[in-house]
Amino acid sequence: FYGGGLFSRYGAPTLRNVQFTGNQAVYGGGMYNRSLAITMTDVVFINNTATTGGGMNNKEGRPVITNARFEGNTATSQGGGLYNNDGAPQLINVRFENNRAGSTGGGLYSDTGAPSLTAVQFISNSSTASNGGGAYLSKDILTLSGSVFMSNTAKSHGGAIYAYKSTVSGVNVALWSNNARYNGGAVFTDRSDMQLTNLAAAYNQGKYGGVFYNDTSTVTLANATFYTNLATVDGGAIFNDAAPAILNHVTAVDNHADHYGGAIYSILDTPTVRNSILWGNTAEKGAVIIGTATFIDTFVEGGCPVGVSCTNAHAEDPLLGAFGNHGGSVHTIPILTGSPAIDRVSAPCPATDARGVVRPQGTACDMGAYESRGLALTVVSGNNQAIEVYQPYPAPLVVSATSIEGHAVDGAVATFTSPASGPGTSPVSKAATFVGGQAAVSVTANGFPGAYAVTVQAPGSQPVTFNLDNLDTPVAGLQAWHSGAAPVGQAVTFTATVQGGTSIIYTWEFGDGATASTSENVITHAYALAGTYVVTVTAANELASARVTLPSLPIFDVQLAGLTATSDAPTTLGQPTHFQATTQAGTGLAYVWDFGDGATATGQAPVHTYAAPGNYTVIVTATNGTSTGSAQTTVLVEQALAGVGLLPQGSVTGEVGRAATFSIEVSAGQPTTITWRFGDEPPSGAGGLAADVGSTPWTTIEHVYAAPGAYQVVAHVANSVSAFDVSTVIQIRDVPISGAAITWSGEPEINQPLNFVGHYDEGTSVSCIWDFDDATPPVAGCDVEHVYRDDGNYTVKVWIFNSVGVVVARSSMVIIDPTPVPVMDDYLYLPAVYGDPLPW
Repeated sequence: FYGGGLFSRYGAPTLRNVQFTGNQAVYGGGMYNRSLAITMTDVVFINNTATTGGGMNNKEGRPVITNARFEGNTATSQGGGLYNNDGAPQLINVRFENNRAGSTGGGLYSDTGAPSLTAVQFISNSSTASNGGGAYLSKDILTLSGSVFMSNTAKSHGGAIYAYKSTVSGVNVALWSNNARYNGGAVFTDRSDMQLTNLAAAYNQGKYGGVFYNDTSTVTLANATFYTNLATVDGGAIFNDAAPAILNHVTAVDNHADHYGGAIYSILDTPTVRNSILWGNTAEKGAVIIGTATFIDTFVEGGCPVGVSCTNAHAEDPLLGAFGNHGGSVHTIPILTGSPAIDRVSAPCPATDARGVVRPQGTACDMGAYESRGLALTVVSGNNQAIEVYQPYPAPLVVSATSIEGHAVDGAVATFTSPASGPGTSPVSKAATFVGGQAAVSVTANGFPGAYAVTVQAPGSQPVTFNLDNLDTPVAGLQAWHSGAAPVGQAVTFTATVQGGTSIIYTWEFGDGATASTSENVITHAYALAGTYVVTVTAANELASARVTLPSLPIFDVQLAGLTATSDAPTTLGQPTHFQATTQAGTGLAYVWDFGDGATATGQAPVHTYAAPGNYTVIVTATNGTSTGSAQTTVLVEQALAGVGLLPQGSVTGEVGRAATFSIEVSAGQPTTITWRFGDEPPSGAGGLAADVGSTPWTTIEHVYAAPGAYQVVAHVANSVSAFDVSTVIQIRDVPISGAAITWSGEPEINQPLNFVGHYDEGTSVSCIWDFDDATPPVAGCDVEHVYRDDGNYTVKVWIFNSVGVVVARSSMVIIDPTPVPVMDDYLYLPAVYGDPLPW
């Protein structure tokens, strides 16, 4: 039932030089393995039969199989050579040949496993009823390296590989002559992720997709070559169905579809083709592609196809060689010498080509899967020459070339390029075609002397260089002149010319001690002083020098304008005053000052000390050789204040409403402003009061306070050179009350309002309290109203008081009741009985 030749479980056996032949079982005709660690070397499985795993059935194991062969084994269901379930077999240098599966996986069937295949060959395996002639993967993770799938067949899909919900990564993979009856002559991907680098696919055939049929999968190919693959319906090389394929550095040549899409057929998604070559493909319609796609930096025969978004699609012939083994692990199609695909890629590219040749070989990477190593250039003649500027070099620059790839050299183009600036050739670049294995150009020195290199580059080659030297010519025919007389400070233009000479340095001596050296023949210079100047210039290079003297150059002063005089006054008596003269224009000026006190001075910024206070008018006069002018300013000199005091001091008192007197005492100096703050003003303060000029050093002011309290009085005493703040505190009290009395008005009757007023002759901040002698509560206020309810005699009293005392005033009141009393005269009132008649 398990393992017709060997059953291994839980152990770690090592098999070497073992052959399993003609064995039969349900699971694993030759061997059933469930050991995690098993090593198998030089093992052969031949003509074994099982339902699954004709040669070997691996369940959850991790066998390492090296130098093995699975040949002629049969599985009636899955895995003609090897069946793997949940295992991670590692296969190295293993060959699957002529194995068959009645259902899927003629050579290998792997389900939810992680096989690793290195240098594994699948040759002529088949799935006779379903998919995956070489290998069938279900929810698998497969790693391929250096593996070949050749002549495998599938009854349905995927002649070499069928991948269902699997991840496949591979490098150096060959797909040769595989065939599927329906889709994917070599590979069918179903909801899978496949990444292959360095791929060669040739002579494969399927109905849809000669090599690949990608169904809802992500396929990324780099350095891939597709050659002479066939789709009997659509997609000679690739059929994409809702698959976002990425093709980078792909060469697809001579693929064919009988119906649509000679190279690519794409529906429901947009593959991206970059840095690739699509050439010589054929179909009934759409020789290159049918469907939408994005082509970037790609050679496309016939130009950008209909329905494709192209960026830099090149239609020129890429000059391709024959498909074959041109080195490396997989076959390639070379690009020949002179191909426009060489050095054409500007974007980043893979580190190597499909053969392992490092990219780039030239100035940039080549398009397609093949990187040309180009030409090996050699300098033949013309190196190390020298010639004067603007002269042609006597010998041409000659290089020879040999093709590293063994291709023809003649017809290739070499480009000779000198530096774009500075010493070089004119023109900067020249191209020459190889004839007889050599390319040559004649060059001329430009106008810049000096040594430089000419770089020679051919497509795909490493550059070589020629060392050349452009020489100076001697200085000859020096002449020089200036722009003429000018005012001080204005730039004068100096010009020198030569009739011959290169790389000249002009050295100028301007006659005022200033010099300048420059390679420019025109220069400017401004003079600071008037006068007549002699200017010389020397022109020199490495070969010779010359010197000339220019005509005398007169420089004159600028006329005076906008003279003003300023100082830092006012000044304290005994301290210096600093003066400054300024002008809007004028040079070479001499200044004379008159300080207004009999003293004088010279210079633009003198200093003077006055002996007495006062207002002085100062005059400055400025002159130069072309003009004169005067300006004046006023200087105030004052003695600083000293001994400033505010009187009275000590215990100062006053009364509300009566003027308080304050005085300022100064022992030295004259105040010009006194600003008072009496302590009862609003926050903005009071204005300043100016002292009379020439008055005594006393300034007196009066102030009346409206309310009692303690007030701080502050005086700010100042003149132009000094200032003091002095203060005192005054205590203001109320005026005592005197002459108190009561007056009233109204009818002295009950229920009538009477008005009472408390009077006083003197007093401030006065309040009143009334007692009306009728048992009513006291009433506050000096002017009140009262109503008596009963007649009688009353004594009204008022207490009049403030913060310093109280005075009582009295007044007698007689309040009457005006209602009349009834009088019964001459009347007799008798009782009567109801119903009795009156007596009369």
